[in-house]
Amino acid sequence: MNKDFKSLIEKLEIDKSYIQFLKGKGIDHFFPKNFFTLKTEQERLVAWENIKVSLKDIGEFNKVANPYYIGFGNPEADLLIVGQEKAFNAFNNPELMLYESINNSFQWSKIIENNGDVSEINFDPRNPRIHHTDKQKGNHTWSKYSILVDAFYGINSCHENMKKDWNQNSGDTLFDKAFTTELNVTPATSNSGLHLTSEREKLLSNSFFKNFKVVVFAIGSPSNKEVVKKIFSDAKFENHDLGSYGTNKKREVAISKNTSQIIVICNQLSGSSGWRNEHIVALGERLRGLVNMNTM
Repeated sequence: MNKDFKSLIEKLEIDKSYIQFLKGKGIDHFFPKNFFTLKTEQERLVAWENIKVSLKDIGEFNKVANPYYIGFGNPEADLLIVGQEKAFNAFNNPELMLYESINNSFQWSKIIENNGDVSEINFDPRNPRIHHTDKQKGNHTWSKYSILVDAFYGINSCHENMKKDWNQNSGDTLFDKAFTTELNVTPATSNSGLHLTSEREKLLSNSFFKNFKVVVFAIGSPSNKEVVKKIFSDAKFENHDLGSYGTNKKREVAISKNTSQIIVICNQLSGSSGWRNEHIVALGERLRGLVNMNTM
């Protein structure tokens, strides 16, 4: 596995950085005292299901989201997609909060420690699709990501597989071909703005995230350059037009080509952002062309 990825996992020391964060914020009381000493994710799940949250703590509960969440998919991929935030309500979906945020660095550490064996984890971050049994709708973010992945690699399998049985275990999906993560720490069901915390900025500045050939920040307006420059300070962006949508609206993205990576800023890749599939394809094909030019 990618040596920079292994190094990142080692720096996080499974949960040590996260525990320090929780204590610093005074929110470690949400967890049973022995929670972070449990060896398997099933044991953590049992402990987590017994947590009682009082009404006065509901607003604080979101804050236990793990700022050292690393991501999903293939750490060896050429394409990294950074979304704005995880799209769920943590209080209404406590199991998702556990699996997709709190335990993420724990899951990756177990995969590395056990040479790929997943017997100690319930949720595999390399393949999160198998934990979601419903078919995904066409405007779902993962569906839009898969269109981008197909266009970027010049293939025609990821999006088709997304439209089939979501739980199927054969054929490429975006998680085989890309790595995905988020800019914000806290999950939200609607656009909450950009909130790049110091912990998140430090994590995303790690050398692991600097090795992907292309990084797409699907975080909102292409004008959000200053947020991205906190992570990629040398990037110099130019706006590119991918076509029109709605009533005389341009689908623009900002692209930086001056660094070793191609860095893109665009609106969130979801149906609610008004993306047409042809514009996502156009973006993927343009990025593929830029990568090919860089490798000539």
